[in-house]
Amino acid sequence: ALSAPAIAAAQGVPQPHAPVSTTMGDIAALRTAFVDAFNAKNVSAMAGMFTSDATELTGGMELVGVAAITKSMGDGSMLPHAVVASHSLKVYGTTAVDIGTWTEHPAAGGEKVSHYLVVVRHGVKGWKIQNVAIVPDAAAM
Repeated sequence: ALSAPAIAAAQGVPQPHAPVSTTMGDIAALRTAFVDAFNAKNVSAMAGMFTSDATELTGGMELVGVAAITKSMGDGSMLPHAVVASHSLKVYGTTAVDIGTWTEHPAAGGEKVSHYLVVVRHGVKGWKIQNVAIVPDAAAM
């Protein structure tokens, strides 16, 4: 472990530096943690994954701020089961863009497929969700 900085420096990697593979893994872990919290109907855990000034575009609404986003979820009891599939993850320094499919399975049955674009930012407390846009699948409309 002590030789890792020397190896990175020898390869011309600026210090401090987070390798892309670690960054992508950290973002994937955030995505998984969010879906796990969503499926557990844990609104407070989800709230902790957003930046304070986060925005969400969904269902024809623009929600501004983590308080508005979490308020829209209520107490979480009405949240359906969800499955996420990331199709593209691009990292630009301390910002990343994740694009994929969000599929909900309501208690009444069936499924609702949407596409998402999520912007995450890396700050002092790690990766957090900055912006979310959710668009229903056109084929399902």
